[in-house]
Amino acid sequence: MRRQLLFLFSFFFVVCGFLQAQNSELEQTLAKITGDASKAYVAPITSAFGANLNSGWVHGAPKATKFSFDLEIGFVGMATLFGSSNQTFSSSGSFRFNNDQAEQLIPSNITGTRRTQIRNEIMSRDFTVSINGPTIVGKKTDSIKVVFPGATIQGETIGQKTIVLPVTGYLEELPALPLAVPQVSFGTIFGTQVAIRYLPEFDISPDLGKFKYTGFGIQHNPTMWVPFPVPVNVSVGYFTQSLEVGKIFKTSASMFGIFASKRFGPGALNIEPYAGLSFESSSIDVQYDVVYDTPTGPSPSTIKYSIEGENSTRITLGATLKLALLGISVDYSIAKYNTVSASLNIKI
Repeated sequence: MRRQLLFLFSFFFVVCGFLQAQNSELEQTLAKITGDASKAYVAPITSAFGANLNSGWVHGAPKATKFSFDLEIGFVGMATLFGSSNQTFSSSGSFRFNNDQAEQLIPSNITGTRRTQIRNEIMSRDFTVSINGPTIVGKKTDSIKVVFPGATIQGETIGQKTIVLPVTGYLEELPALPLAVPQVSFGTIFGTQVAIRYLPEFDISPDLGKFKYTGFGIQHNPTMWVPFPVPVNVSVGYFTQSLEVGKIFKTSASMFGIFASKRFGPGALNIEPYAGLSFESSSIDVQYDVVYDTPTGPSPSTIKYSIEGENSTRITLGATLKLALLGISVDYSIAKYNTVSASLNIKI
């Protein structure tokens, strides 16, 4: 059963593989970047992940009835789209140089003990630098470059220099980030429906720890309390969820929105266009291990940081087609990171 779940939600396998302590290829890549550059490097993936989590919740507004039996059981697939602007970054921030990089910074005319002293001081502190290059979804033919602005260290002038890191695009020009989750929606009681996303807690691997994922949402149709008929179903909704992969990867996302839909056709065969305006937020906490070069030898350390998702508002347009007990929904969300979602449900 666990293997089947992991297969269905292969995206989570990708995330876990990215962040797995000590053995993760991405963790090794991030350890080569260090400092603020690692945030900029993974920013497109983290924003896209938050955008995905906030997608696919609504397939139509609930009916304005006191009670009706409405049930949806199925899967929702989402994909956040990447553009060319997501493939590169340019920023400034702190950076810790290793032994080899420090050697590149020091002029060749500085030798002997003096050179060793300057190299040791460079390795012992963070510098504010300019950083540019490919993001995690950039080209593998491009490398990240760190521009050292120059500094006076122990009375010696160290000039500006560009260091090329052995870090390229990891997911070379990935067009979209996919995600798939199970979802159950039920209602309707006084114009209200509830939606749940859930995966049982399980171990990903001995090193990584436990995987946890839960989500909850609610929609209410306020025209339930209006004494005259309204030609469309409308609703206000709130949705929240969290995902945790051991101590390495944690994320949360939430969304509040206003939605409207109109059903055309009989109960067994109908189509229901829907639209929504939503306000959303997401954040991801990342933690991984690095080993710094120091004058006294390798020094293990832990990097921790949080990234806020860039999406804040979205407009969603979509439709649900019902064929007997089968429901198929497709929608497109326009935001900082555009997202497409589709669901296949049993609708009762």
